[in-house]
Amino acid sequence: MEKNNEFRKATIQKLLVRLELWFAPFLIIMPMSVSMLFLGDWYMRGFSQQSTLYDGELWLGLLLLCVNFFFDVLFIRSIRMQKKRDF
Repeated sequence: MEKNNEFRKATIQKLLVRLELWFAPFLIIMPMSVSMLFLGDWYMRGFSQQSTLYDGELWLGLLLLCVNFFFDVLFIRSIRMQKKRDF
């Protein structure tokens, strides 16, 4: 009975890793594209027209880009380590 329970836990853990691998592109690309939209909006409306009203878009875009890059590196590293350990 205990061995069967351990097998189920291992199977569920492998399925969770597979699910994370499927969602990884979405979790990486979506925030990057949103930050690029903010940066593009700042460039087109703020920088090109020399308006300081759009500096918030610049800071928000840079914040999203930097934080996403930092956590994506850690996320990808942890998925790779988990994948190596499981398979």
